Amino acid sequence: MIWGHCQDDGERQGTLVNKVVKRLMDDEVTFDVARRAVLEKFIAEEELPHHFGTVFWEWYAGITALLAEWASRVGTAPLVGFSGSQGSGKSTLVKAMSHVLRDAHGIATTVLSLDDFYLPKSARQAMAETVHPLFATRGVPGTHDLVLLTRTIAALRGTGSIPLPRFDKATDDRTEMVHWRQESAPVGLILLEGWCIGIPPQPDEALVQPVNETEANKDADRVWRTEVNRQLEGDYATLFAELDALLLLQAPSFDAVFSWRWQQEQQLSRRFQRDHPALTDPTMTQSEVADFVLHYQRLTEHGMATLPDRADCVWELTEDRSVGKMRLAGLAA
Repeated sequence: MIWGHCQDDGERQGTLVNKVVKRLMDDEVTFDVARRAVLEKFIAEEELPHHFGTVFWEWYAGITALLAEWASRVGTAPLVGFSGSQGSGKSTLVKAMSHVLRDAHGIATTVLSLDDFYLPKSARQAMAETVHPLFATRGVPGTHDLVLLTRTIAALRGTGSIPLPRFDKATDDRTEMVHWRQESAPVGLILLEGWCIGIPPQPDEALVQPVNETEANKDADRVWRTEVNRQLEGDYATLFAELDALLLLQAPSFDAVFSWRWQQEQQLSRRFQRDHPALTDPTMTQSEVADFVLHYQRLTEHGMATLPDRADCVWELTEDRSVGKMRLAGLAA
């Protein structure tokens, strides 16, 4: 847990948290000119609404400062999990945090997205043929290359130039290695973000009843969801046990997740059409997105029920993705 790793010379768990909260109240973080300049540049580059900066300073600046202080104290780069449902805004938030950590706090920070470690389409098709047809659809545990992810995390704590994979959602496949980004190691902090980060397996009895029509019609014998759960019990549990901290963007409902995911697909479509005007848009229609998110429903709802008690910090989101409340290791903010 993050607070335990922050201890130094007998400093008790939670003391550093209180220090950061106090600094926020004293405006030492909120109105820091250097950090504001970094964030304003990020907002402009990403073409984000201006109020993103206000939200960041109100709800996320304190944790960012805490992560920086923590990373500066330890010798090996902490691995921080950042969990949130599809469309919750976690990727943008983590990217913003990394810019502030690197350019304002001086902490070499790398962001790894679980999405970039999806198995190639050919490997998922092989799973569809040998295990269950639903594994052709990316997303659930079992469709990620955890060997590559684990190797990448270890390499980032070593030395040298480390290639970071990239997955193209528009084509539903991993890009060629020539398009992968290179990162210089060692880094000071690793942020691992993904929709199922930290989710525990379900008890066997919870798998009996289908949660939606996809499971009822396409997984009547429970082979798919049983294998997904087995993956969570195995390699995913091993990965999640390596997390030094877990941060959570908590969605208010699964209905909100569908709405957010459709907004995300529309953004992907606009970006693809802008970058490839002569090509056919491969992104999903609204009905296709509705079918797609059903693959995630079981574990999304399971995560909503279980992750808040496991996370070091929880931001409870409203339907419009604004923060309604923040809980920090049992402390209300």
